[in-house]
Amino acid sequence: MRKLTPLPPNPVYVDRFIQIRDRKHHEVRNKLLKTHNQIITQYEALELAAASHTLESLASDPACAGISDALRACYESPTKVLQDLKTAIKSTQPPRLLRYCPMCGTTVHSTFDHYMPATRFPEFAVHPLNLVPCCARCNSTKSDSWLNATGTRQYLHAYTDLPPEDTFLATTLHESPGYSVVGATFNLVRPDGIDNIYWKLIESHFDCLCLLDRYNNLGNDEIAEILSSSRSYLETHGKDVRTFLEKEATDRENAHGKSHWRAVLLRAMARHGRLEHWIAATRPAQGAT
Repeated sequence: MRKLTPLPPNPVYVDRFIQIRDRKHHEVRNKLLKTHNQIITQYEALELAAASHTLESLASDPACAGISDALRACYESPTKVLQDLKTAIKSTQPPRLLRYCPMCGTTVHSTFDHYMPATRFPEFAVHPLNLVPCCARCNSTKSDSWLNATGTRQYLHAYTDLPPEDTFLATTLHESPGYSVVGATFNLVRPDGIDNIYWKLIESHFDCLCLLDRYNNLGNDEIAEILSSSRSYLETHGKDVRTFLEKEATDRENAHGKSHWRAVLLRAMARHGRLEHWIAATRPAQGAT
């Protein structure tokens, strides 16, 4: 998992809001103009809280809540300026990073999540730090539940929460009788020296999105793909399949982080003592059509 790159604040974020506001119908625009000072204050508060990792401390603004429909219309009614904003957010990310949803790492992003829920913070409906490209499943699962019952954040913030440098995801490979199927069970491993509050946030993120179960369910198919690729590598005169898989793992790590589940799986397979047996088992039986 890797942190997303925030959209550079040039033009400043509130100017992007103004560009969208000024494209709205005069009735909506007038409501937004009357609360302009409160919106600016809230924008400044969000940017300060994001920088200091104190998002939980943000309070909703009554004046903004009073024009929630107008503020949310800035996002829900498509405009070219809004589309340009979404495109800019995606274009800012390093190559390949958005190949997978930054919240789960399993599928492509297809939506934008409002990290600070628009139901409570409609003023952040088009704030670039509050728009996280992610898959529909993660967006739907998270919904408005960004805090737990004690007021603590439940999900990593893709722009501000830097994943640990050390790998915190591990997997155990296992094979069924007859070696026809290889599976994987993933688990979290707490790195040394990590802050307790931050580790609980990572655990909560994984628990709320059921990430370990999702990785376990996807593991069999991914292993079959890896073994098939390994067999093709050897059949085209590849010499060292373990080095081949180690390089594949490093490539995934460079693009998606050390704890991306596919990188962890590739590394585990490259180092498993049964690898060659599993690859051989994928070859069709002699005489089979």
